[in-house]
Amino acid sequence: MRTFNPIKLISVFSILLGLSFGNTLLAQTQFQLAGKTELKVNGTSTLHDWEMTSAQAQGKAEMILEGTTLKNVKSASVTLKTQSIKSGTAKMDDIAYETLKANKFTDIVFTLTSFRALDNNRALAVGNLTIAGTTKPVTFNVETSTKSGVVQMTGETNIKFTEFGIKPPTALLGTVKTGNDLKLSFKASFQPTASYTKN
Repeated sequence: MRTFNPIKLISVFSILLGLSFGNTLLAQTQFQLAGKTELKVNGTSTLHDWEMTSAQAQGKAEMILEGTTLKNVKSASVTLKTQSIKSGTAKMDDIAYETLKANKFTDIVFTLTSFRALDNNRALAVGNLTIAGTTKPVTFNVETSTKSGVVQMTGETNIKFTEFGIKPPTALLGTVKTGNDLKLSFKASFQPTASYTKN
C-alpha cells in the first residue's frame, strides 16, 4: 500500500510553479515596424558633406522580452524602396538612384542573422545588407528601450560604396567626387502584433 508523501507533492508543485513563472516572464513576440522609421545615409565629397534620408520602411521581427527588457531578437527583416531615400535636391537624388541602379534593384533589404545583447541596453545586430543587388554582412551598434510594449531601437554602422560593387559617384564632369565611406544610422519602433509563451 502506497503512503502519502507531502514533501514529494510539494516538490512537484514547486517545479510546475517555477516552469509557469519562467514561461510567463519570457515571452516571445511578433513585432512590426510602427510609427515613423528613419534611415540616414551620411557621406562626404570634395565639395561638402551630404545626407540622404528615408522615412519609409516595412519590417517585422520576432523578439524575446523579459518584463520590459529586450533579451533577444530571434529574427528580423527591414525593407525600404531605394527611391524613398531623399537628399532634398532633385539632381543629387537622380545621381544617387543611378549609382544604386534603382530602376533594376528597387529595394534595400536588411536581414538579421544574430543579435547579441551587451550592457546598458546596448547590443550588436549582425545581418545581411543588400544594396544594388549585392549582399554583404554588416554589424549595427544598437541601443534599445521598451515602453508600453513598444521596442524602440537606434543604431549605426559604417560601410563603403565599393564593398557593394558600387563606384562612388561624381558630378560636374568629375570635378566633384564622392567619398567611399558611408555611415548608416536608423531610428525604429517595433510594435507587437501577437505574442505567445516561449516553451
